[in-house]
Amino acid sequence: MFLLLILMIAANLLIGFCAAVRVRQLIQNQPAIVTIENAEIFLSELDNEPQPVSRTDGSSSTQKLPPPEEVIPYEYLAVLQAESVEANGLVEATAQVLRLEIGRYRARMIEIENKLRETWYQPTEDALHDIADEVDMVNVDWLDKQAEAAQHLDGSQGGLGSYSDVGRRLCDTLFEQTAQIETTLSNLQQLDFENNLSDTCRKLILEIGRLIDLAHDLRDKMTETIVTVLRAEKRLATIDHGMKVDALTGLYNRTGIECKLFEWWRDDIRRERALSIAIVDIDAFRRLNERLGTEVGDLIIASVGKYISELIRTNRGFEFAMRLEGQRFLLFFGDVGPRGATSAVERIRQTINGTAFEFDGEELELRLSAGVTEAKPNDSVPKLFSRAMTALRTAKKNGRNRTFIDEGSGPQPIDPPEYSVRAKVVHVAQH
Repeated sequence: MFLLLILMIAANLLIGFCAAVRVRQLIQNQPAIVTIENAEIFLSELDNEPQPVSRTDGSSSTQKLPPPEEVIPYEYLAVLQAESVEANGLVEATAQVLRLEIGRYRARMIEIENKLRETWYQPTEDALHDIADEVDMVNVDWLDKQAEAAQHLDGSQGGLGSYSDVGRRLCDTLFEQTAQIETTLSNLQQLDFENNLSDTCRKLILEIGRLIDLAHDLRDKMTETIVTVLRAEKRLATIDHGMKVDALTGLYNRTGIECKLFEWWRDDIRRERALSIAIVDIDAFRRLNERLGTEVGDLIIASVGKYISELIRTNRGFEFAMRLEGQRFLLFFGDVGPRGATSAVERIRQTINGTAFEFDGEELELRLSAGVTEAKPNDSVPKLFSRAMTALRTAKKNGRNRTFIDEGSGPQPIDPPEYSVRAKVVHVAQH
């Protein structure tokens, strides 16, 4: 019995020795078998593991494959560098380049619009043909630029990372723009240049106005895309001052508004201070544009913006007038509740009602609609803007030239006090 026990122990020792030798051989022959401390390190090493790459001679070698990466086209980098604009990724670069291109396209279209208005009273078939051809040429070039931008984004979807959804929405916007521009160009081809030239001239004006409106819409969406990226990357505090200012009015632009809100909430991290905003819009502005032209419309926007900024009572807190987009302005009321903000907005609205804006000997009566809301402690910028915009649209639907307020239960009309307003004439400055 004792002998049998000795033999069993010896057999187990022999098996253990053989197993140890075998493991040693495996380690020597398979150096990739290593001890790992945690799964994350191991998985990251697997992600970077060299992959076989075929050579032209049929053999293979191994090299590390880089992760999918955004590649900003060289021509975009050149454009941005020339304008001293920085972009950290393809989505932001595309939006910035398109924003700049929209400005150039818009300027070309305004030149054509002005040329058409010069021939308004004595149109000729040749003149209208030339203008229609010029519109077509400018827009074919513009469509090429949009198609190129969409192609860059669509071809890099795998490398856009967290901005893939933003990039996809940007592509969808460009495709929608393309369809609408092509429809307008098709309408131009159907115009009758032989009979009733005055009617043809009027239709040309309307189609050019639609193209410029499309440019405005795309410009606003590019700005929103840029702001979305800056907000996500926490870069609002690093933006150059020139990027915050609207060139037409001298007021803060959409990016500047975003920066102002960022600074306000950064300094009031607990959201304890009152903050209200109002979005005001010039009523029936499209009709003014159609009648007087986009260039005159820009002058009116600049005059209204300057006048509103003068009406803001800066001595009672942190109050600013800013240009949100197009003919819309945002009024920022720091340390002011929604009712106080509404009173200020009503005073401004009624003052505009009593003011004649004079241009080239003609007095223009302008009216404003407004939506007011208060910032909540858990608000994001999109939530805050959405409530104010809904209140504004409700004011528009209910007759315009009035103010609605949202205090948490949806837009409600206000019963404003009547302010004593002195009649005034504002001269719309001409270039």
